[in-house]
Formats: sequence, structure tokens, C-alpha cells
Amino acid sequence: MLIRQGDDDDDRVFLLESGSVEVVDLLRDPPKTIRLIDSGHYFGERAALFEEPRGVEIRAAEPSRAYSMSGERFLRLIAESSVFAQALGNILRGKQGIFTPFDRFDTELRRAIARGAIDLGRLLPFYSALEPALHPHLADGDTIDVGALGYAVARLPENLTRTLAFFITETLPELYSEPDSRFELVRTVARRRTVYEMIPGKSMVLLRDGISDLVAFITCLCVYAIEARKIRRMVRVGGGLDSVPDALLDSLRPVWGDESLKRVGEVSLHHEDFRIEIHKELDRYTSTHGERWGDQIATATRELMGHDPTQLPDDVAVHVISSNTHSVTNCLSPWLGLNADTVLQWGHDSGHPLAGEDWHTPYDLVCALARDYLSERPEMAQADREAGILGLEWTAFTGIGVGLIDASSISWAHTDPGLRSTSPERPTLIVNIDYAFGEQAQPIIANLVYLFGRNLKSVSVLGKAGDLVGDRGDVLVGTGFVEQHAQHLQPVPGGSRVDVDGMRADLPGRAVYEGNLLTVTGTLLQNRKMLLFNRHMWGCVGLEMEGSYYLGHILDSMNRGIVSPDIDLSFLYYVSDVPLRHDSNLSARLRAGEGISPLYAITREVLRGILGSD
Repeated sequence: MLIRQGDDDDDRVFLLESGSVEVVDLLRDPPKTIRLIDSGHYFGERAALFEEPRGVEIRAAEPSRAYSMSGERFLRLIAESSVFAQALGNILRGKQGIFTPFDRFDTELRRAIARGAIDLGRLLPFYSALEPALHPHLADGDTIDVGALGYAVARLPENLTRTLAFFITETLPELYSEPDSRFELVRTVARRRTVYEMIPGKSMVLLRDGISDLVAFITCLCVYAIEARKIRRMVRVGGGLDSVPDALLDSLRPVWGDESLKRVGEVSLHHEDFRIEIHKELDRYTSTHGERWGDQIATATRELMGHDPTQLPDDVAVHVISSNTHSVTNCLSPWLGLNADTVLQWGHDSGHPLAGEDWHTPYDLVCALARDYLSERPEMAQADREAGILGLEWTAFTGIGVGLIDASSISWAHTDPGLRSTSPERPTLIVNIDYAFGEQAQPIIANLVYLFGRNLKSVSVLGKAGDLVGDRGDVLVGTGFVEQHAQHLQPVPGGSRVDVDGMRADLPGRAVYEGNLLTVTGTLLQNRKMLLFNRHMWGCVGLEMEGSYYLGHILDSMNRGIVSPDIDLSFLYYVSDVPLRHDSNLSARLRAGEGISPLYAITREVLRGILGSD
């Protein structure tokens, strides 16, 4: 006996030198021999790679001789030998179908796009077969996966439970050229998504460029549909809408709060009978929104710097930062620096919950309080504009806000204390753009490259990521990217220029990891096997959605001479979820120390690099 079925304490990997072994499934009635393994072959690797119990029994069919190594040593061999890792990865992808469920879902969705309509009922079996890591209770009909449902609902329109038809389009139809004056805008709590309620029961969803936004929308609908069925069954078993179980409503309060009873009633009547019409063409150039967005940046650059972006003097250094726009602005705002004590006093006097937490860097609390303090006070925006910080309000339906900062005009004595010892020695323009979404990053960075060309001195991507090695609140420094479809590694030229030790000092109790990052098509399309495969085979420390698209276009632009080969590239992320752990995921709100402090630590690191550059 070499392997016992169901054993979760044995992760040895075997190489059969002579003889043969039989693979038996004892769970079948009667037990069945599935296959024979002959000499020269290996087996038992799945327990080590995928952290799963033994799925079968393996025993000698004749006198045999086998070598074995511990799972730990096997994984170390993969990490030490890129040749071995690549060869094993090819076998796992091709012969064992690690990515087959993902490929089937992707194929079915693309077929639906080509048909112009998505049948959610037809797509759900493909989604379920994926067994997404962030939907761990998918198959448990007696347990509502509140975490997964909360994640999905927050990223879908608020009128979801009252909508029967979605019109999904990547371009605004001419008939609806002024939607804000015709329709009611529908909010999406946790996603910058443009949705209009056209008539009661029918909503129009305006997609971002690329397929990532559509994948996110549809997979969230899949989560909702599966969990809604469970809710409806529990209501029916509990006696109907007149006697909804209190336990059910209590469990749903993290999702719908005080509206839980109302939403349960709508779910019970809705039956997920969505009609989903889609107007989208795959593999076609459709970046109209991005071009209008770029035109707006060009106009603002002329206003701020006195020159067209394509005609900036050679000595003007342009630095692009992709992040949430408020962290960069807060760090550079002279107004916030001058009024830091006032903001802190307001936080303590008002009993703001953030003021009661411990902060290793006190200015992090100032930045954290600023949003609520300024919610009804416009003075910071006005003062920042006078100081050379220009915020653009219209996003041209890209969902990407923009801030332009003339760093040469800022009074550095009143900025974030961590930046006051630095200031640029040459004219410097910082173009701070909000998060792109997946494939949308490619046309977005393309527009910026075309605008600023050889003046572009650095691109820094700051974002949220899923972690494959640590915990929430940790920091990941990307040294390369693996795009999920291509399964091809793109190293960041020059490696990491980040002061890793400095960030560790700024974040006591938090880890900073360097390594490759996996760029995924959709957060909900990842299962444990896929994530562990990429962790072990490619050395991925985390997953995100935009990095490889930014990096790929910049590398192409370097090869074509559009941007300098010396351009600095930085990719830093703070960890918002750990998809391999069910107790730590995107649906749970980040504590202040888990989100705010790492965000500002990576923001300061990038800004110090920009301000200290030649």
C-alpha cells in the first residue's frame, strides 16, 4: 500500500522504478480499479500541489520498487528548477486539465456574446464546474454563502432584485445620446459602473473597454442566481413570505441591512428570470471612451502646463500613477498638511471610529479622516487647484478619474511629513489616474503613451491584490506578470526598484513580498487548483487584474521607441483578500490597518521615487 484514499496527512510524491501499481477508487460500489501505472512514471503529486486529501488508493500490483520524496521537497524542487517547473506545468495543463473548467466557461461566454444574448441558466453549470475559491459554499444547498453573495451584490446595480432585463453595451446608442437627462442613474456600491434604469424592470449597463468588465458582471450574476435559489427554497420551506425565518433575515443583514425582508420578497418573486441582451464585438477596436478621456487630459495639460502634451519641453518629466486618486492627492496636498491638526481634532471630537485605532504613522489617520471631514467642505479642492493639483470630474464613461499635478508648483513644506525632505529638481507633471479594470488598462495606458511619449519617465501601478502567500494588509511588489490566458511570464525590466526594507519598517507587523503576479480575467473565475498551480509553477505571490496589460503595452512602446528604454516601472499592491483562505475574502471589509496604512506606505514609496528621480 503506497497511498490510502482519503488520507490528508500524506503528501509524498512517488517515482516508480520497476513493476506496476494499481489505482483503485474505494468509494465506488464495488471498488473499481481505474488504471495501472507502469514503471518510469510518477504519481501522488496532487496532494502536495493542491493541498487536497488523497482521492484514490494506490497499491502494488506486483513486486515493485518506487522512490518517494516529501511534498515539501517536491515543491522546493519546482521552485529551484524552472526547467522542471515548466515541464511539469505543461503536463498538468495538457493531460490533467487544470484549466479545463475555466476554458469551458470562457468559451461558452464568448459564444453567448457572438449570439447577442446571454442565457444565464445555460451558463450556470459552467460557472459551478469552476468551483470558485471565493464561492466556497456554492454546492451546499443548505448554506447561504453570505460572503460570496455580499461580494456579488455590492458589484451589481442596486436595483438588481427588481430588474428583469439588462441591455449591456460597450457603446452608447445614438438614440440614448444624453442618458443622464432621460434615465435614472443606478448606483453600484463597490464598482465604478455606469447603469441606467430605462424603464421599471429594464436597465442599461455601459461596459468598459475589453472583456474584463463583462466577465465581472456576469460572474457576479451567477453568484446571485445560485444563492437566490437557496434563499427562495428556504422561504418556501419556512412557510412562505408571510413567515420568513428570522434566522434567514439575520444572516442576510450583512448583504442588505435593514432592507433584507424587502429584498427576500423580491428574490422570491423574481426567480432570476433575466433577459440579457448584449451588444459587444470581440477582438474589435472600440476605445471611443478612452480617446475622449485622453482628449480631456490633453486639454487639462495645456491649462496646467501651458503646452500640449505632445509638445512639452524635453526637460519636463511626466510620471503616471495608477491608483485610487485620493491617496496621491492627500499625500501632496499642502492644504491637508496645513490643516492636519484641525482634521485630527475633528476626528477625536466627533468620536470618529478611526480616531480610536492605533496608527504607526500618524499622518495615515489624517488621510483616513479627510474624506468624511471634507464631505461637505469644498475648501481643499479649491486650495489644491491653486497649488497646482487639478482634478478632472468627467470620466468620459471610462470610470477612471484623473488628477493632474504640477509638482514644481507645490509647497513641499506642507505636504505629507514623509515627503517633505524631497522635491523635484526639474519641471514635473504627475498624471494620477484611478484604477483601470482588467483589459481596459491597455487602451488607457496606450492613450497616455501617445500623449506624452518620450517625456514619460515612469509608470507606477498601485492597487489591491489577492494574496497567495501571506495575509490581508501585506504588500506585494511585482517583479513580473503571468497573464492567465497566455500562461507566459513577462518580467518587469530592471526588476524591482522598490525600497522593500523601508516599507517593512513603515508597516510593522505586515509582510512585504516580492515575486510574480497573476493577471486574471475575473476574480470569481479562480479555483484553488488554478491558484496553487500558479503559485508553485510560476512563483506567483498574488493575483490582480491589470498589471500584464499595462506592462505589455509599455514593453511594446519601448521596443518601438515611443517611450525611453530607461522608463521606470513599479507595481505595488496591498492585499485585500486571501482567496485560498475562506475566512479572509473580498466580501469582508478591510480594517483600517489592513487597507489604509499599506495603501499610503506604497503611495509614499512611489512618490519618493518620482521626486528623487533625475
